[in-house]
Amino acid sequence: MTKNEDDAPDYEAFMAPRDPAWTEPTEAQLTKFRKELRAVAAALADEISVRDTSPGRPDPDLPVRSTPDWQLAMLRALRIARDEVEPMTEQYARGAGGGGVNYPQLGDAWGVSRQAARKRWPGAVVAINPHANKEPIEFDSFGGHARVSWHPEDGGWWWIGQAANGRHEDAGDEVTYDTSEEAAAIAGAFLAANATPKETQA
Repeated sequence: MTKNEDDAPDYEAFMAPRDPAWTEPTEAQLTKFRKELRAVAAALADEISVRDTSPGRPDPDLPVRSTPDWQLAMLRALRIARDEVEPMTEQYARGAGGGGVNYPQLGDAWGVSRQAARKRWPGAVVAINPHANKEPIEFDSFGGHARVSWHPEDGGWWWIGQAANGRHEDAGDEVTYDTSEEAAAIAGAFLAANATPKETQA
């Protein structure tokens, strides 16, 4: 029996990024996470420690984990955990960016600015991803014309315009805006400031 195509899941819709992507963890969730993280690191410390930490050791009542050398083994285990996190952040940041997430969202997840996220993971946001692309906006105002477009690789909106007096301007190479409205407002201000036709200027 063949499954009706109408009943097949919409894979593209399923893979579209949801916003917001997460909820802030509760204190109970953080407490549970810290406990589990400590347990994972301690298990590795037990394995790499020169002390016998097996359940059948001859002195099971002695507090092995209180010894300074076990504490040092735990420190080493935590360093290994930190080193393992770095390539994982790279993997998941690029996985999210490749799926349509932008730099402001990556920055929010990592607790940094959009610019810092772009510097940390250059090229993570894929410009050709359909979920990362947005239609450009064009408008005429004060006798001039402006275009506001989405730059997915930068995770923001950019503008370019020609005013009534013939002057051309754009947002610049290093500047993008979080919303199209913000970029359009800046572009509109440029058109308004240069509304006088060139031939009538003194």
